Amino acid sequence: MTETPRDDKPKPARRPRIKLPFDNRREDVGSWTYDHRIGLCVTLIAYLALMIVFVSSKIVVGRRTHQQGMYIDLQTLAEMEQERDRLEREERERQRQEEIDWRSIRNQASNENALNEKLRDDRGTNAAALNEAAAEAEARMRANREAYEQGLAEERAIRERRGKEDGAERQDRKVKGRVTVSFSITDPVRTSRYLEVPAYLCEGGGDVTVSVTVDRAGKVTGARVTEGGDDCMRESALRAARNSLFNIDDSAPARQTGTITYIFIPQ
Repeated sequence: MTETPRDDKPKPARRPRIKLPFDNRREDVGSWTYDHRIGLCVTLIAYLALMIVFVSSKIVVGRRTHQQGMYIDLQTLAEMEQERDRLEREERERQRQEEIDWRSIRNQASNENALNEKLRDDRGTNAAALNEAAAEAEARMRANREAYEQGLAEERAIRERRGKEDGAERQDRKVKGRVTVSFSITDPVRTSRYLEVPAYLCEGGGDVTVSVTVDRAGKVTGARVTEGGDDCMRESALRAARNSLFNIDDSAPARQTGTITYIFIPQ
């Protein structure tokens, strides 16, 4: 078998590639996408995976929605409930005490021993004193009622008499002016129930002050002229003062003094 002789002769060096002007031109989008298809696919898959994770976890990316709420202090609520319970207990206790008071006043003919025992046990009150006070209050109310009715009857009689007298006087004389009346009764202060204004039947004018004595029923029990005026004005003022009536006051003195002033103003 013969061997082929080796060619030890060196090969000539390769000539360098000539650079052309269009070698550095830009690639189009399609060529770039195709060349980087693997990286693009990996990136797309990664983004899809992240999106799936966000959606499945219900993670909301962005501004938080505004929520409305109400803050309740539990301690304050408990205090309000305690205050409500306390007020309800006080109201029930007050109603119960009022019921006991009315029963103790109205049941005057009941068993005094049983009533005394009940009041001493529950409230420490003496029933005998309570019954006595109730009887006194009833007597005062009855007296005031009788005095009031008597005052009304006297007032009606005075009005009727005054109407008759005024009618007779006006037939004889002609009114020539007017009269104003003021009064002062203090300690305690009394108010007028009927204050008679005399007709102006006198010549001239002036002030007449009448000192009056008033009882608890409001009736004028005494009257006298202290100053001012002539005989005609004094007589008219004195008659009007005696016919006047004031309010009924059980706390007033039995004989309370004051003054009534009549101002006669001529026309």
